[in-house]
Amino acid sequence: MKLFVKEKLFSIHNRYYIYNENEEMVYEIESKAISIGDKTTIYDKDHNVVAYIEQEIFHLTPHYNVYIENEYKYQIKKKFQIFKNDYELSNSYKVDGSTFNLNFAIINNYGKTVALVNRKFLSIGDKYQIEIIDEKDIYTILTIIVAITNDVDRSQSNSSNSSN
Repeated sequence: MKLFVKEKLFSIHNRYYIYNENEEMVYEIESKAISIGDKTTIYDKDHNVVAYIEQEIFHLTPHYNVYIENEYKYQIKKKFQIFKNDYELSNSYKVDGSTFNLNFAIINNYGKTVALVNRKFLSIGDKYQIEIIDEKDIYTILTIIVAITNDVDRSQSNSSNSSN
């Protein structure tokens, strides 16, 4: 299954959508514009909450708690590294590749690649493709991707703001 994420270049509400191959919206991602720590909700096409990601504050590096269908599932921690984005997941999944460029694979706890993420740079705003190889854990896969892309976007935004 292939999914496509189209993020708007300028958005007041920090909202973007995930589309299927037929260009039908299948998920809506919404982050609170003003909050202490990042709070992101994933909705299905019928606007039901399927997952929630909340950043824990007071850590040296970002930590995100992931809730799927209203139940705590796992945590994502950004490792402290100067020139590389790397993440540790408490659910034994792994991320392999360049998270900074959003070109990476998600590997489950059995060592099997379950998803591939590939950012396209030829569009206005951000657009990237998600290839889901194993649909069994789709919400786990989506929460990993959303948490990492939000963290990467926030890091890039902070570094561009500090250089101005």
